[in-house]
Amino acid sequence: MAEAAEVPNQLDVLVVDDDPAMRELLAEIIHREGHQAITAESAEKALELLPVWTFQVAFLDHNLPGMEGLLLGEYLRRSNPDMLIALVTGTDDVRIERRTRELRVTFIAKPFDNAEIHRVLEAYLELATERAEARRAAGDDDFEPPIGRFAGELPDSFGIPKVPGRITDRLVSTLQRSMHNLRSISRYNERDRVVALSGLLTARVLGVDLPRASNGNTLFEEYDRLMESHGRRTEFS
Repeated sequence: MAEAAEVPNQLDVLVVDDDPAMRELLAEIIHREGHQAITAESAEKALELLPVWTFQVAFLDHNLPGMEGLLLGEYLRRSNPDMLIALVTGTDDVRIERRTRELRVTFIAKPFDNAEIHRVLEAYLELATERAEARRAAGDDDFEPPIGRFAGELPDSFGIPKVPGRITDRLVSTLQRSMHNLRSISRYNERDRVVALSGLLTARVLGVDLPRASNGNTLFEEYDRLMESHGRRTEFS
């Protein structure tokens, strides 16, 4: 199974607007900056995307059918404190603008200058770099189990017979998606770190043969390489 092509520091950006022309415009600006735009016409459709995507930035219209954009922004802020969220709206209600400040949401009035969109994307990349440097400087003092010492024994310990191909394919695709995010400072997040580690341990438990990364490393070696680059604990060295 081939891995997705990597673009250094490419962001996955959520765009929510009920106006197709506005969605297309925002997506075009984002694509020109080298990032990926995933669009939705309502807050409800956007919520359906969250189990599949890990977004770093979101641009939300406020006056949406159903749930309002600011309410969606409040939900996103609670579930992902590091996400940069911008409310892109034509409303001139000062209460809305005040609430965006309370939620640490950027307020962008329509019509907007393309540079305003660019600044939000650049701000996320700068903050992601600062967080990575802080992680490397702080280190981790938590006592954790010595996974690497015993990981190789897991298949024999559990003795699980060969698993169906569909389960293997799902495991591999989830692992590759999470590790794809971990390869970038901008996309790194602790959720994908946990998903990747869980998937690798599951592969060991089930005795699944995993494909190698594009650089020739096993996925276990690649996970440790990525953790080392982010200043996090390695597990399989």
